[in-house]
Amino acid sequence: MTDEGGMDNEPLTLRDFLGKSNLAVAKEPPLVHSTQVQNIWKVKKSGKLLAMPCSVFKAEKLCYCFVGRPAYKQDDIDNPQRWQLPMAFVLRFHEPPSIKRIFPFDSGAFMQHRLPDYVTGFDLEGFDISSDRRNIGRLISLVYRTPDKYFDRAAAGFEEITEQHEMTLRHQEIMAVCRLALDNSSRKCDDRAAAIEVSLDQDVVLTHENVLGIVVPEEVTREPSLMKWLFGLTPNIETYSHFPLSLHAHYGQIYQAVRQIYKKAGVRL
Repeated sequence: MTDEGGMDNEPLTLRDFLGKSNLAVAKEPPLVHSTQVQNIWKVKKSGKLLAMPCSVFKAEKLCYCFVGRPAYKQDDIDNPQRWQLPMAFVLRFHEPPSIKRIFPFDSGAFMQHRLPDYVTGFDLEGFDISSDRRNIGRLISLVYRTPDKYFDRAAAGFEEITEQHEMTLRHQEIMAVCRLALDNSSRKCDDRAAAIEVSLDQDVVLTHENVLGIVVPEEVTREPSLMKWLFGLTPNIETYSHFPLSLHAHYGQIYQAVRQIYKKAGVRL
């Protein structure tokens, strides 16, 4: 149940709903930043994950992460080359960096209409919940109940959520997010539709204190200088195999590797 207040005839944005709710603030999982292996030398040289010019929010430089999951995906490639494979940095900060925006899905996929029109028919701004970082935990509680269920994309039932919170048409944007978490009906509507996106308006300096673990393809282990640098950041290095399959076919291994990093680091979702 929620305590919404305000005018009864005004629809609620996701931000308003979470901010006025009494939802439990679930434990926030680490952030995960993904990139292509071909960028590993640039990352090593700079020692940072750089904020780059954004194609969605013009004239802004942003560094994108997803909460808990390596959900960022490039366009699929048949039989990708070794340097086209993904790598993932699992991050946890003692002092959280400044957050620019938080969305319940990939904002780029929203703007490119890669998500269903029952979501993209609304204004993107209303889905930004960055007014309170605790909204990440509230959103997880609302849609998934627990961080572990969030990681597995095991959303609660749509009818269960709407009945529990007595949702009406005023809650149409909130219901759209809850429905989207259950929608996996096409290649366009992949895991980016149900992963919480966090954008930072600054570079992320990679240090032993904030790098929980790193996932790389096995090919990286053949470069001693890279492995020395990686182990200097974290002892939790996980690798995965390269198969003559599509790029997206490798993501199951990457998810399992991230789960293994959580286990090694003592992170309980």
